[in-house]
Amino acid sequence: MNRLIYILFTAMMVSGCNSLFKTTDATAGTQAEIEVVAGATETEVTENQLKLSKKILNGEWVIYKVGSKKISGDERPYINFSVSDGRFYGSNGCNVINGDFAVEKNKTLTLSNMISTQQYCADVKYDTEINQALANVRTYEIEREGREYYLHLYNSSKEKVLTLRKHNMDYLNGAWSIIAIGENECKDEAVRLVIDIPELKIHGNTGCNILNGTLYIDPDKENAIQFQQIITTRMACHNAKQETALLVALENVDVCRKGKDGVAIMYDTDGNQVLMLKRIDNLE
Repeated sequence: MNRLIYILFTAMMVSGCNSLFKTTDATAGTQAEIEVVAGATETEVTENQLKLSKKILNGEWVIYKVGSKKISGDERPYINFSVSDGRFYGSNGCNVINGDFAVEKNKTLTLSNMISTQQYCADVKYDTEINQALANVRTYEIEREGREYYLHLYNSSKEKVLTLRKHNMDYLNGAWSIIAIGENECKDEAVRLVIDIPELKIHGNTGCNILNGTLYIDPDKENAIQFQQIITTRMACHNAKQETALLVALENVDVCRKGKDGVAIMYDTDGNQVLMLKRIDNLE
């Protein structure tokens, strides 16, 4: 999914002195709350909440529902929110949209000065509804389910007009060494990947050839990531078998789960481990 515009967003979260978000642990099925520092003053609590809310809200959110209607398809409408300049940018599925925002106490949010391009898209169902919903937003709420975040936007009648979803793959952004391909350990330090989550691209080295490709993150599937359009240079390799195994593994990746100590483990659609990665602190 191409992104010609980057969007960011700012917000002030005031939800009480002891918690910021109510969250649902999908695995354990229990309710929990993200606690701020114990013993902090009300002002300190507010500041801590603001830092956490900025960290979570910053970046791209896919529009998941308009009212109660779920949006499907590969090219989803989205909004990015900017902490630094009080602007929002995005797409309603057909046209580019942008505008200003203002966030105040009591989870009040107003989006204003919204403008949109005027392209006609016959196959897009929700572009007009999305524009109207954004114009009517007055308050918001953040919910966590498992490791996924949902941003609920409400009108003045407290009706939910939009639900947005944020993927949880940002931890993959950066440089990685490949330490296992399938069940086989990989000791070749030249085999590396650089994963660019904001640009949805990858590049790296197979141990012989340079590779490049794109990423797809399924907005409906937890931990989903796929490597697509992979191309390589054509140098002859002394270890062609390892290179072939790596390229096949990349094509088969369906989900990735965060492990311990800077490790990420990737699986195919059948749940078989196809790659194990180790984060590189300093890529030369």
